[in-house]
Amino acid sequence: MTTREEEHQGIGFVAFTSKKRRYGFALPSDIEMFILMGEGGHDDHDDHDDHDDHDDHDDHGDDMVCYDMSTHTVDSSITAEEDCEAAGLMWTAANSGPGGDDDHDGDHDEDGHGEIDAGEDEEAFEYDPHSWLDPLSFNEQLNLVKEKMTLTFPEGAEIFASNAAAYSVDLIQLHSNFQDAFGDQGSCEAAGLDASIVANHNAYSYISVRYGVDIMTVHGLDPEGEPSPAEVAEVVEHIKEEGITVLFVEEYTDQTAVQSIVEETGVQIKVLYTMEMRPTDSDDDYISMMNKNVQNMVAGIGC
Repeated sequence: MTTREEEHQGIGFVAFTSKKRRYGFALPSDIEMFILMGEGGHDDHDDHDDHDDHDDHDDHGDDMVCYDMSTHTVDSSITAEEDCEAAGLMWTAANSGPGGDDDHDGDHDEDGHGEIDAGEDEEAFEYDPHSWLDPLSFNEQLNLVKEKMTLTFPEGAEIFASNAAAYSVDLIQLHSNFQDAFGDQGSCEAAGLDASIVANHNAYSYISVRYGVDIMTVHGLDPEGEPSPAEVAEVVEHIKEEGITVLFVEEYTDQTAVQSIVEETGVQIKVLYTMEMRPTDSDDDYISMMNKNVQNMVAGIGC
């Protein structure tokens, strides 16, 4: 196995592992990467009146836009959902997008996690960094890494292109697995069930936006945030009203933090992987953990 990596001022590291066909990137400690959304981002999913009418997620007429997550801009030349997805971009509401906290999560960003400090005449932004949880977004990142590696190591251009193409096939299949569960005529819609879950913190907005899954969270973007009693009560009420039987947490979450919700509602705990840390199972990788996410969500919803 050979690994090559080189530091580049301003863009961080780019690495390639030839044996396992894996790509990735890391950032030096003095470099930060943000996905920005203004106020009015992907807030409280509970305002979707009837999730059984799943077409509402996919057709908001003039309010829908094609969003390029690699440049954080709207591609105004694409006006149809199928063309947008074929281009590997995100079809989403014009005033929506990855990055917003639920309304009841707003009090948990005192330490600055999830918020970009603004100057006197600037507007504060919140962001969700978990863009890789959307397979199509991750596919775009794969292409960017391939391009940087080809520029840096031109002698490896052929194998970079071949391996990136092979991994892209895996990502598109993963996207199809999500669509089979949560898309139009997917298993949840066929079963007449709302694609609605409750999670411990708001790390899943990219999944929510891409696949129309309503996600209520106990607290905000900070994985170590402590929910207030009022927020816990709101989640408990939602679980009881909707008949939700599963509460999703991250792999490394201290489950005692949600024990009061478990005791009051009887929900089971299942894992949704965010891949922020090394997996406990050394055989796991991005594809396997994301497929586990699909399976766990389907099992939790019952579809």
